[in-house]
Amino acid sequence: MASFLGNIFKLTTGTMIAQVAGILLIPVITRLYSPESFGVNQLFLSIATVAVVVSSLSYDYVIMLPKTDEESINAFALCTACVLGVSAAIGAVFIGFGDWFGALFGTPMIAEYLVWLPIFVVFSSLFALLNEWLSRKVQYGVLSKGIVLNSLTTRTVQIGGGLVAASPLGLILGSVTGMVLAVLYMLRGLAEDSELLKTVRVARMKEIAVRYRDFAIFGSAGGLANSLSWELPAFMLAYFFSPAILGYYALAMMAVRLPMGMVGTAISQVFYQKASEEKNRTGSVENVVREIHTRLISIGIFPFVMFTILAEDLFSFVFGAAWLTAGTYAMLLAPWIFTVFIFSPISSLFGVLEKQRSYFSFEILTLIAWAVIFYVGGASGDPVATLALFSIGGTLIWGSKAAYLIRVSGTGYRDSTLSLIRHLLLSIAVSVPLIVGRFLDLPLIILLGIAGATAIVYYLLLFFTDTLVRREFMGVVRGLIPAKHLGWMERLGLFR
Repeated sequence: MASFLGNIFKLTTGTMIAQVAGILLIPVITRLYSPESFGVNQLFLSIATVAVVVSSLSYDYVIMLPKTDEESINAFALCTACVLGVSAAIGAVFIGFGDWFGALFGTPMIAEYLVWLPIFVVFSSLFALLNEWLSRKVQYGVLSKGIVLNSLTTRTVQIGGGLVAASPLGLILGSVTGMVLAVLYMLRGLAEDSELLKTVRVARMKEIAVRYRDFAIFGSAGGLANSLSWELPAFMLAYFFSPAILGYYALAMMAVRLPMGMVGTAISQVFYQKASEEKNRTGSVENVVREIHTRLISIGIFPFVMFTILAEDLFSFVFGAAWLTAGTYAMLLAPWIFTVFIFSPISSLFGVLEKQRSYFSFEILTLIAWAVIFYVGGASGDPVATLALFSIGGTLIWGSKAAYLIRVSGTGYRDSTLSLIRHLLLSIAVSVPLIVGRFLDLPLIILLGIAGATAIVYYLLLFFTDTLVRREFMGVVRGLIPAKHLGWMERLGLFR
């Protein structure tokens, strides 16, 4: 755990600014754009997300693994070449057959926006590559600022577009512009390693492509299946229902994933770097998994309990009464998103332990399960029942995936299971006043006050009962506060 929370703090400092600003601006955006516009934008992003996953043929995971930077920079160059070629092919297909894809998803207007797809795919892919390189080089400051720039630019352009003429184009152009500017800024981090660029050789790139071919074969296939499983709900909701239903789902996912993604993405990146380093140094990742995973459960479970209780009231108040349905969807999806939050960081172990075939098998099974769930739910004509089934299935599938990774890492299930049970019961017990207040239909402002008080109680209990969390947290504080102001804290024994 040494420096683990410190690196997460560096990364989440900027990420927090970006995400908080993004969250604060979403209520403005929901009042400018209709659920239908959100639905079209989500369909565009879903197509782009699937394309980004295959664009580098999964060689982006190789950037973190080599022991030398020379080999890593050649992996980066290999990824860039793959991105440019694959993105050009994807753009030709979707632009050339745009009307057909619009008819397939029951959203004909998507065809006129697909011209932006290859640009977004290229820069989103480069953003992912630079994430890997900057994480390897522990340049979390540059990475953090790039994330801030992306978020703020995206929201600013979207609001501007909504004020001029509210259509899906404003939402899409916001995403494209944010990604382009973020990549241009993050290239500064790569410029610092310009001497390494001179070691790039085509022959070396070919060697890496052959050495890690399982990433391209099974990793890409598994990554495609994983991305499709994430985006399949958007495709199926568009097919069976309407752009408005898809828009409600898009806002629900955005609102649930943004706050937890603010920390979860940073944890995943730092965990991947730490696990790769530990694997190269000791040949094992057992200690990293054991120490991080149980803490992730304890830290993450309480916000989801609170969110499940308050979701519908929050959505109506924050985003407007027209988005109440999105609040219902978010409440249904919360258990699944929590499961993803606590297990997704350790999913990078598929790459660290070179278990691409297992990864591929899990993702294919997940994709099949999603297809069955959404076909049954879509045929019923009830989006609420469909998303409830989806959330239950997602919780079970991600739990199974985590159980496999915990086993192959040599960690064992005991610590994670006990942590989950203990902190779930503690979260429910601490939340009793909030549950009572919700039952009594108290005003939202009072409920939020109760939620804040219960959150303070929960995290104080966590702080004083988990010595590792307390030591790491206070280590971060020690690094932020001038030494002359730390005397009284040390006298209280806070740094023990």
